[in-house]
Amino acid sequence: MSVIKLENVSKYYKSAETVSVGMQKVNLEFNMGEFVAVTGESGSGKSTLLNVLSGLDSYEEGEFYLFGDETSHYVISDWEKYRSAYVGFVFQSYNIIDSYSVLQNVLLALEIQGYDPLKKKERAIELIDQVGLSSHMHHKASKLSGGQKQRAVIARALAKDCPIIVADEPTGNLDSKSAKQVMKLLHDISKNKLVIVVTHDYDVVEEYATRKIRMHDGEVIEDKQVHSYEPVINPDQPVTKKMNFGGILRFAFRNLVSTPKRTIFITMMQMIVMLSFTLLYASMQSAMLSEGTYNNSENLNVTETRMLVEKRDGTDLTQADYDYLSSINEVNHVYEKGRNFYNNIRLYAFNLDQLKTPNYYYGDYSPGLPSEFEEYISNFNVSGTDAASSLSTREFSGSMPVAANEIIIDDPFEEFSIGDRIALVSSNYVSGATELDDRTYETFVVTGITHRTHGSNYNSGYIFFSDEFLAGDAISDTYIDTVLQSRIKYDMDYNTMLIFDDKYFDYYPDYYVVDNVLTTPSASLFNDNDGFTQFDENSNTITGDLTFITNISMWNEDIYMEIEREFTLQNIVLYEEYDTYFNEIFINQATYDLLVAEQEAAFEYLYTHKVRDNASITFDSQSAGNRILNRIDSDIYRVYYPANVPNPQSFDIMLQTAFYNFLLFVFGIFLYLIVHAVTRNTMRSRSKDFAIYRSIGAQKTVIARLVVVEQMMIAFTSIILTLVAITIMSYYIFTINSNLSVLTPRNYIYLFALFMFFGAWLGLRFNKKVFKQSVIENINLSKEVN
Repeated sequence: MSVIKLENVSKYYKSAETVSVGMQKVNLEFNMGEFVAVTGESGSGKSTLLNVLSGLDSYEEGEFYLFGDETSHYVISDWEKYRSAYVGFVFQSYNIIDSYSVLQNVLLALEIQGYDPLKKKERAIELIDQVGLSSHMHHKASKLSGGQKQRAVIARALAKDCPIIVADEPTGNLDSKSAKQVMKLLHDISKNKLVIVVTHDYDVVEEYATRKIRMHDGEVIEDKQVHSYEPVINPDQPVTKKMNFGGILRFAFRNLVSTPKRTIFITMMQMIVMLSFTLLYASMQSAMLSEGTYNNSENLNVTETRMLVEKRDGTDLTQADYDYLSSINEVNHVYEKGRNFYNNIRLYAFNLDQLKTPNYYYGDYSPGLPSEFEEYISNFNVSGTDAASSLSTREFSGSMPVAANEIIIDDPFEEFSIGDRIALVSSNYVSGATELDDRTYETFVVTGITHRTHGSNYNSGYIFFSDEFLAGDAISDTYIDTVLQSRIKYDMDYNTMLIFDDKYFDYYPDYYVVDNVLTTPSASLFNDNDGFTQFDENSNTITGDLTFITNISMWNEDIYMEIEREFTLQNIVLYEEYDTYFNEIFINQATYDLLVAEQEAAFEYLYTHKVRDNASITFDSQSAGNRILNRIDSDIYRVYYPANVPNPQSFDIMLQTAFYNFLLFVFGIFLYLIVHAVTRNTMRSRSKDFAIYRSIGAQKTVIARLVVVEQMMIAFTSIILTLVAITIMSYYIFTINSNLSVLTPRNYIYLFALFMFFGAWLGLRFNKKVFKQSVIENINLSKEVN
C-alpha cells in the first residue's frame, strides 16, 4: 500500500482579479524507501506539488489518500496533525529559528512530538553529530553558514522521526561542496523513509534519486524510476503525541531568553503601563475615599491613622481586649490610655523660643487663647495627634522622641527647629481663671520634624508623641475635668433658650451683667405692649417667670451622653431699655450666679456618670482603618473613627465617582491601545518563527498555549518590576505612599490579573489570525514582514 496517493488533484490560486493554476489533474503514488526528485522550470508547479504533499497547502479538486484514507474532508487542524506526525521539512530559505542555537532547534522538534524528556538531549546531540555539526552545537543559527544551516534543518527534520521528508530547493543557496553533503545526508535517511526533493537542477540530485518527476504548467509530464530502491513493507504509521505543559514552559522560556532585547523591551513597556495605570487607579481611589468622608468635629485630633475603641457594655477594657485588638490584621499598636492623644481638645502649638511680631498670627483664626501667650509665635492649630512610632525614619529629620516631654512636629511652614520648646495649649480653659497651670497647657521639646501632609490637611500640622508619654499618666483627671467644665459652660452659654411669659429669647453670655440690676428686655419687644400679659405701663416693667432650658451633649472619648437642664426663676421683673436693640434678655449678676450653680450641678452629674478611658488603635492608612473597622466585633466594641464618617453630600460624591471612573476608563483604553500596538507588531515580527513552528508540526493548541505562557511570563516579570518600582517610589515619595495605601492585596491581584488577561488575549487574537491561514500563506507573510 502506498504512503501517499493523488487522484486528479488540482490546486488553484485566487486573487482579486484572476484565478491561476498551481497544478491540475495530478495522479501520483509514493512509497516508503523512495528518493523522489521533482524537477521543472520556475512556475511549473513543482513547489505547489510539494506544498500539497506536505500539507503546507490545501487542494481544491481530486483526492489525497494517506495510507489509503481520504483527506478531502481535512480542515486546518487536521493538516496540523498530519504535518506533526508524518512530515519533516527542509527548505531553500532554511526556515531555521535564528535566535536558537543548533541544539535548541533540534530539541524543539523533539519536544513538539512529545519525545521522552530524559532522552531528548542525548537524541539531539546524536542527530547533530550525524549531520556533522557537533562543533557548532551551541552556536546561534544566525551565525552559521548556509550549508551549516541546511544541515541543522536536516537534523531537525530527522529529529521528528517521521516517515516523510520533503525538501524544497535544499541546495539552492549552497556551494557545490555543501550541496553534495546535503544531498548525501538526504539519501542516507531515505532508506526507511519517503524523501521528496524539489529542485530546478536535476544534476545535483541525479546521483541519489530513485525516481524523477518532471512538471510543466502544473501538470506531470514525466514520471519514471531512475534507480532501484528497497521498498519498506507494511510501514508503521506514526503515533501523534502532544507536547506536555512542561515542554511548553521550556519552549516559552527559551523563546524569551533567546531574544533578550525583544523580551526586555516588551517587559519594560508592560511595566510602565502597569505602573502608570496602578498609580492613577490608586490616586483616584484615594481621592474618592477622601471625598466620600469628612472628619468628625467632635474628635478633633483623631487622625485617619487612628481610631478609638471602648466596650459597649460600659465595662473597662481588659488585657484580653487589648490582646484581641492587637491580633487584628493591619493593627500596628494598641494604646491603652487613649485620652493621652488629646482626642477631642482643640490644641494650638506655640514656639516658646521665638517671639512674634506685633499683631501677628499665622493663619486666619482667632483662638482667643490666654494672654500669657500673646508674646509668642502661634504657628498653627494642631490638626491631629498620633504616635511617633507610626513614622518611619525616612519621614522625619532628627531623632525619635523617647522621653515623655519629647515630640515630633509636622511643620508645613518651617516655623520650628529641633530643640525648640513647644507649648501645646488648649483653648478649653475655665473662663475667669487668673493664672495658667498644667490644666491648660503642656510643654514639650522638639526632637524631630516631618513635612509630610495628611489627607486634605495641607495647611496645618500634626503632633507625634513618644510612647513614654502615651503610656503614662501624662494627662491628668484634673485636666480632663477642666475640659469637661469648659464643654459644659459652652453648652450652657450657647445652647440655652430663655422663656418668659410664653415668649422665646436667645441667650448670649456676652451680655449677662447689666449694672448689677434686674434684667431688661429690648425696647422693640415692649412697643404696643407686644402681647405681654403683665406689662406695667407706669413703671415700664414686666413681671413673670423666667425659664432656662439648656441641652448639654458630650460626644467624645470621655462622655457619650446628652442631658437637658431646666430651671425657672419666679416673679422676675424685667425693665424696659429703649436704647437696647437686641432680641435678648440681659440678666444681672445674681441671676448669673444661679446659672453658674446650675452649671456646677450639671458638671457633677456628668462627672459621676463619666465613661471610662478608651483605647487608641494605630494603623498605616485610612483604607487600612476602614478594613480594621469591619474586622472589629461590633457587638462587643464601639468604635469611633472620624475619618470614616460618610460625607452627607452623597449626590456630589456620586458624580465625582462617576467622573473618576470615566477618566480611569479612558486612560485604561489609551494604555490598552499602546499594549495592543506593541504586541501586534511584536507578534508580526515573529511570523517566521510561528510559520516554522507549524511546519515542524506544532499544533494550534501548542502555539496557543505557548503564546499565553509567554505573555504570562512577561506579565509576571513586569508585575515583579512594578512592585519593586512601587516600593521604591513609596519609600521616597509620601504622596504616592499615601495613595497606594488605599489598595488592598485584592486590588493588586485584580489589576495584575487584568493586565495578564489582556496580554494573553492579544496573543490569542494573533494566534487565531495565524491559524486562519495555511502554512504557506503564513510563510509568505513572514517574508513580507521580515
